[in-house]
Amino acid sequence: MKHFSTLKEYCNGINIAPPKWDDFDLRSFEDNMKSVHHQMPPFKHEFYAIAIKIDGGGFATTGNYTTKDLRTTVFFNSPYQIISWDIAPDWKGYYIIFNEDFFRRSNPRKRITETFSFLLNDNTVPMEVTEQEAELFSKLFADIQFEFQLGQSSSKEVIAHYLHILLHKISRLYSRNVSKVTVSQDQRKQDLEIVSRFKTFMELGFQPGHSYEDLHPHQVQYYADKLNLHPNHFNAIVKRITDKSASEHIQQHLLNIAKSTLRNTNDSVKEIAFQLYYSYPNHFTNFFKKHTGQTPSQFRKASSK
Repeated sequence: MKHFSTLKEYCNGINIAPPKWDDFDLRSFEDNMKSVHHQMPPFKHEFYAIAIKIDGGGFATTGNYTTKDLRTTVFFNSPYQIISWDIAPDWKGYYIIFNEDFFRRSNPRKRITETFSFLLNDNTVPMEVTEQEAELFSKLFADIQFEFQLGQSSSKEVIAHYLHILLHKISRLYSRNVSKVTVSQDQRKQDLEIVSRFKTFMELGFQPGHSYEDLHPHQVQYYADKLNLHPNHFNAIVKRITDKSASEHIQQHLLNIAKSTLRNTNDSVKEIAFQLYYSYPNHFTNFFKKHTGQTPSQFRKASSK
């Protein structure tokens, strides 16, 4: 599955002109239709996106939801969600795509999901809008487009404030269109499944004989990647269900394995460190002492009495 880490990669991947900015882009579907791939197999990118489709055939899919059979529609997606589309060349509307840093131009003290929690939900349900709502959303997108094309020194700040307004309107629309009870139940079910899969991956990750290159099972990013989730989203889910962060779970699992191995085998501290995928034994010793108040050797000696 293709994964686009930058806006330039994304634009190249879907066959449209490069973006003007690295952290924000706005396009009209009419302009995109001249060159965009009308069929895109499943892929992921690392950005937030919001779109309004005024008209057009075919559909776009995010996660388990599709715009199929919907006409005037507002839809969105968050980083690392699986996206695909099969669209006719007659789409009309707009979309914006941006990263966390761009959002924080207008709200530097909070992450986007702290203010707009609907972006954490895997149920990115496309929302039909009335003709009047479509006009209002289209005008807001057009205002953003005007400022984007103006390209003055303050344009990024102005657009960041427009974005904040747009997100509030999307949040209001989402609350109206999606039953909060249903979302809450569905979200908890999904969260429990994710935590269960995380614990399975954690058990498997520390079994002997694996080889890790870029990431290893000590890292939260390792599990987030396996679950196709943004690390912040993944960690929020784990904490919401268990009241502990993903990192705390990983550390506790490491300690449990280390203590059991120290008690029940004659493996050296160096051997245990390598078994737990530490590159340097002293890193394992420091970790163990930090969390138990004893070195591995001290713990083994005390446990043998």
